[in-house]
Amino acid sequence: MTAFGWDSEIKNDGGDFKLLDPGKYPFTVKTLEKSYHNGSSKVPPCPMAIVTLRVNGETDVTERFMLDDSLEWKLCQFFTAIGDRKSGEALKMNWDAIYGKSGWVEIEHREYEKEGEKRKANQVARYIDPADVPAIQAQAAAPAAQPAQTAGAVW
Repeated sequence: MTAFGWDSEIKNDGGDFKLLDPGKYPFTVKTLEKSYHNGSSKVPPCPMAIVTLRVNGETDVTERFMLDDSLEWKLCQFFTAIGDRKSGEALKMNWDAIYGKSGWVEIEHREYEKEGEKRKANQVARYIDPADVPAIQAQAAAPAAQPAQTAGAVW
């Protein structure tokens, strides 16, 4: 995040927000901001990547990747999902090469309270390995099962 000066130029109208149904969606990496996490009770001070994902071509979801070994699993999931690594392989992260890359993500809802009002936001539950994507696409393309009907039944 960057502080504005009193005479700074502004243009960002805000992200497109839509609360998605929990489920699996395609995403594309839209933006990256390199930042720093000052530390918390769970994660020590470390570099942090703030990534905006365009999910399902319709809404933005912001993800914060803290570059700490306690969250290595999440980094591995992300770089696997965008096709930069295969599961189980080592990878030297190249954050500058993530722009425009695509993958699949599972979205869930995060509940929070703001000004006394309960709200929900989209949250990444996990990044999906590309090897699992064909099964997800096939499931989404399959027609819903219709109840069996008995033709000409006589009672």
